[in-house]
Amino acid sequence: MLLNYLYSNFYEEHTFIDMLGVSAHDLQSLQVRRLMPAASYLFTSASSCTSFPGDYQDQELYRFHQKGHHCWFTDLQRYGLTDEQAAKAFFLTRFRSAKTAFQSGELGGQLQAVYPDAFTAFDSDLEDRTWDHFLNGTYGLCTFDGQPETIFLKQAGVRFIKQIIMVEPAYLPKDHLEVLQALVDLLDRVESNFAPHEVAASSRQSCIIDVRKRYLATKDFA
Repeated sequence: MLLNYLYSNFYEEHTFIDMLGVSAHDLQSLQVRRLMPAASYLFTSASSCTSFPGDYQDQELYRFHQKGHHCWFTDLQRYGLTDEQAAKAFFLTRFRSAKTAFQSGELGGQLQAVYPDAFTAFDSDLEDRTWDHFLNGTYGLCTFDGQPETIFLKQAGVRFIKQIIMVEPAYLPKDHLEVLQALVDLLDRVESNFAPHEVAASSRQSCIIDVRKRYLATKDFA
């Protein structure tokens, strides 16, 4: 089941480098220079074979990459981003643009009406951590396409859902529940499904599945 999930949702490294048109060494160089994200999953397979001439055992490591990182590689080439400073600036420009668009939208306005300081946590320290997690493959695992805009929306969804549900359901007024519904739907669109063994400990479980069951099962607030 796990391999089915990985092959359906990610590119195994041999396929990935073929699509990029580079060698394994080239990809490794881009990762060492902090230009390309690492694989999101490492899968070790041990196999054995028994036959008349003799027994055989083997172990192989497979790396699975976020499919959307093909688009990131294309952007590196298109805009001539050859060092980390330029790549990070490009990433953060898109990340901040997504934040601005969200803040100026209907849902962002509703959030700021409920929580005036809602966006103060999105500071330079968070941006630095986000870049690091992008490079180590974390956001390739937990978002559906691994792109800067999607990463912001994933962060916003999780952060604000948790902020709203810090109180008991009985104390959530109608406007809070409406915002919560919109945030859960947003997070559902941008977050990955996660591998089967990950779901129970994931934000999909705590911020989507559990929240819908506990807070949004009825539509009385609509």
